[in-house]
Amino acid sequence: MFRYDSLRGSILSMLLLLLMTGCGSDEPAEVVLERLILANVHVEGYPTARGLRFFEDQVRQDPLLGSRLKLDLQLGGVLGNEKEALEKLGFGGIQMACTSVAPLAEFSSSIGVLTLPYLFRDPDHMWQVLDGEIGDELLHSLEASGLVGLAWYDAGSRSFYNRERPVRRLADLEGLKIRVQKSEIMREMVEALGASPVSLGFKEVYTNLHTGSIDGAENNVPSYRSERHFEVAGYYSYDRHSTIPDLLLVNLKVWKRLLPEEQAALREAARQSSIAQRGFWRDYVEEALVAVRAAGAEINEVEDIAAFQQAVQPLYAKYGERYGDLVTRIRAVE
Repeated sequence: MFRYDSLRGSILSMLLLLLMTGCGSDEPAEVVLERLILANVHVEGYPTARGLRFFEDQVRQDPLLGSRLKLDLQLGGVLGNEKEALEKLGFGGIQMACTSVAPLAEFSSSIGVLTLPYLFRDPDHMWQVLDGEIGDELLHSLEASGLVGLAWYDAGSRSFYNRERPVRRLADLEGLKIRVQKSEIMREMVEALGASPVSLGFKEVYTNLHTGSIDGAENNVPSYRSERHFEVAGYYSYDRHSTIPDLLLVNLKVWKRLLPEEQAALREAARQSSIAQRGFWRDYVEEALVAVRAAGAEINEVEDIAAFQQAVQPLYAKYGERYGDLVTRIRAVE
């Protein structure tokens, strides 16, 4: 006798089999990748953006990460400035960011040491520090704030430029009105060097140089070129008072979702992108120097850098204590 229950059981079994085999299709089921939004303020083609694209390729090609993660790079500041990006990263609105170390000082009691003026002897000294034990300590110091530092990116050194004269000696800064970022340390540094600090937004600098409301500013050569400040401030003087790197970060909760081997692979991809980005930066600086010199800018080295370094020692007396022995250890690195 025909039994309805048997028929129903057979139909259900067939449906289950079809579902398990993709409804009879030979096509594999689509792999769902975890999407990680990575924010940065720089535009395509800038060395930092190129480094992040390199990082994206490394992740895509990695045997472990390529089937697990998909990076979504949001460049050009479309998700806000660096402070806003860090806020989003902190509460999980985005999963990764690459920002200057400067705004990270509030997330770590030690990483702010990198904002002190004339901290490094030269770029080689900086990379010896950042690629070594001290650099690793500074990366780990962010984890208490829910962030994981993956790799350092080059952001060059900042020097003075102005519309009046080349700065060769400390006395040449005397009386100049210099635009600075909204930073207490930067204001005090400029005052210690004998100039008058003026806090302005970055996009306001060109107009104020043009009108003479300020005499100069300070930044790296690529920014001096890209904002066309060389048109209204033709003297760029290398004193390299500030060498603050960028840092590639990931949200701690995202990091903890990864297996240990995936974490290791992500760190290695970040490290490889850091090495590549340093090369992009060197090339970019050389191109910028050629361009501004061709436009008539005068580039000079400061002749007595020791006098500049001595003038800012009060800042070390004021701020250095909060960093314990870090300053001493950094300066001892060969």
